Amino acid sequence: MSTVATDTHRNRRPGRIHVTTVRRMRRITPRMVRLTLGGDDLSEFSSNGSDQHVALYFYEPGVELPRPFTTDAARALLPTAKPRLRRYTIRGHRPELHEVDMDFVLHGPDQLASGWAETVRPGDEVIWFGPSPAYPVAPVTDWTLLLGDETALPAIGAILEELPPGHRVLAAVEVADRAEQQPLPTRADATVTWLHRHDRGHGELLREHATTLQLPDGQGRVWGGAERGVMRDLRHHFVHTRGLDRADTHLTAYWTQGETQDSEV
Repeated sequence: MSTVATDTHRNRRPGRIHVTTVRRMRRITPRMVRLTLGGDDLSEFSSNGSDQHVALYFYEPGVELPRPFTTDAARALLPTAKPRLRRYTIRGHRPELHEVDMDFVLHGPDQLASGWAETVRPGDEVIWFGPSPAYPVAPVTDWTLLLGDETALPAIGAILEELPPGHRVLAAVEVADRAEQQPLPTRADATVTWLHRHDRGHGELLREHATTLQLPDGQGRVWGGAERGVMRDLRHHFVHTRGLDRADTHLTAYWTQGETQDSEV
């Protein structure tokens, strides 16, 4: 587990290219796999903590990458070879072993990153850029509310692990069914509610739960990650209906209904 970042400087270390290999893979639930990536290149990886994410690089087959493959080398390659990117959260970081964990929701073999995650094997190379700035978890409020679907589970898990003992947390996670629940260890005083979607539309249960939730007394913060429209609705709800300060609401679109996740450098 990475060390808690408690100030803005520690949460904004600059990212760079990392060249790693798959060391292990483990199925967390029927629809989620955890890949452990490692290598000497990670000896210089500095975690930003909590919900930091990285961008995985996917080049077209046959592209020859210069060695060593650095951030400058990737930039020089852009005129002839642009990678497609997928963004994933660092679920765990073990600096003494030069390892990080990333969790992948398995959407099907026709999807770029999740299809790759189903077929990748130990020893395969993985190139990624990061980390991003992260959500500072050191609580300056009385409670924290965490909201998300399965795509946000790695970040929710990382935040829960870093919150201090006794901090009041409510978490609600929408997943496909009971089989997609997973352990979320924490030292905080946390109540986790699992919302089983079954045949309902993505985000419907999460939206309903969040907008009818009785919030604890005192000042709180809200973190969330799910489909763009759901996050837009919840941002409006908490800021304009519930009256939370916009600075205390961190609601991020992790994906957009009907749109591909493709992005270019």
